Amino acid sequence: MPASKILLRGHLSYSVGKQRTGTKLARSQIIIAGNSNETEYLQFIQDIFYSLFNVELSYEKDNRSDTVLLRAHSKGILKFLSEKCEIPLNRKTEIVNVPEIIKCSSKGIKCAFLRGLADTDFSVTFKNKTNKGHNYPVIKASFRSKRLVQDLEKLYREIGFKYCVIYNLKQDDKRFGPIFMNHIYLNGRKNIYRWIKNIGFSNYKFNRKVDKWLKDGVCPPGY
Repeated sequence: MPASKILLRGHLSYSVGKQRTGTKLARSQIIIAGNSNETEYLQFIQDIFYSLFNVELSYEKDNRSDTVLLRAHSKGILKFLSEKCEIPLNRKTEIVNVPEIIKCSSKGIKCAFLRGLADTDFSVTFKNKTNKGHNYPVIKASFRSKRLVQDLEKLYREIGFKYCVIYNLKQDDKRFGPIFMNHIYLNGRKNIYRWIKNIGFSNYKFNRKVDKWLKDGVCPPGY
């Protein structure tokens, strides 16, 4: 059963402008962009947001694409996420890192953080390394922020993963031209079993892939 590609990105923005009357207008926005085909996961995000903040995210479909915008306007939530959770405002692609509040927390909180990050920004694939089918698991994360990957290295070591990294890999981007990406991989059975035991996934697509692999020993591309 093929599944659409997950597209889920968050954005915090705060801007100050003026109304036509000249009155100052401050605008606080929390935006989560997702793929309209991922209905279960989008609902999961909406439910979590409401349980945490008692605020409903609006659901806005972009008719020109498969994109859905989940949006809230709240200065209080924005301030909490920015100041307490250390999530940068506006453009954060190259500077984001693991917040100190997570680094100083318990193993359980760190695993929960990794679960959420993986659900939105990681990929799970099964490679055909030995011509015996797609049976070799790979959990991969790629970010422009070098600091974020360095922080993930530390979290992985604490949990007991064996990982490999590639820093500053140049690649072409249709929107921005040449960019440098940083990749971190968890390869092999031991790593994915450790992930399942300690962290798990909330993303339906990832769980379906893992269940297929656990049942049949293989998981073909596009499943």
